[in-house]
Amino acid sequence: MGKICNMKSSDFQKIEDYVKRFSEKDILLIEKRDPQYKALELLYGFLNDKILFFRLVLINSLLSYQLNMKGEKYWELFSDFFSTGKSLDDFPLFLKLHNYRILNAKLKRFQKVKNVIDSAIKSEEDIKSLANDLKKFLDIIAISLNQKRDAKTVVFAVKMFIYAFRIAFCKDIFAPCGIMIPLDSRISKISEDKDFWRKLEKETGIPLLHIDAVLWLSDNHRLFSEE
Repeated sequence: MGKICNMKSSDFQKIEDYVKRFSEKDILLIEKRDPQYKALELLYGFLNDKILFFRLVLINSLLSYQLNMKGEKYWELFSDFFSTGKSLDDFPLFLKLHNYRILNAKLKRFQKVKNVIDSAIKSEEDIKSLANDLKKFLDIIAISLNQKRDAKTVVFAVKMFIYAFRIAFCKDIFAPCGIMIPLDSRISKISEDKDFWRKLEKETGIPLLHIDAVLWLSDNHRLFSEE
């Protein structure tokens, strides 16, 4: 059972009040300082190919679990690797070098994920259409991969889609409410209870995918570290 049951109402209020301090403009500035965002900027600068860029980013998002390093470092290595003329066919090599925990399972998942993403993103018009309906994109991934809509890698892929779209199309899109926050180890230190996060989104009016950045990339993120 998550911590919402044990958290004092004053503690929840502290988090709610903190999150409410941030405007949409503030959140955008915070997210553009995200090391993962910067890694994608560098990658796109080398590729200058929207279709390949989105396919690489989304496939990597859906394989970003049980990493053997911090996520920030992993995405930096991802950017470096595919900024040297590598193609999608080189993805298994990247996994063997930098994402090798339960490698056989990830190699098998790669083939399935690649088929899903290749089918979903065939043109720039596909990308724009999905950007206009991110919940549809979420459903496509979840159904195709037989995963729940709130699975960590599924919602994380939506977050990285938003980052990629801002970079490739120079348009600052935002997530809608109703998409779960990626429950990684940092976020779970606040609460593992998904109802806690749904309540926070409802009370603040800020989509959970952007609350993620507010809590962990803003200057005072340690305010919510587990004691």
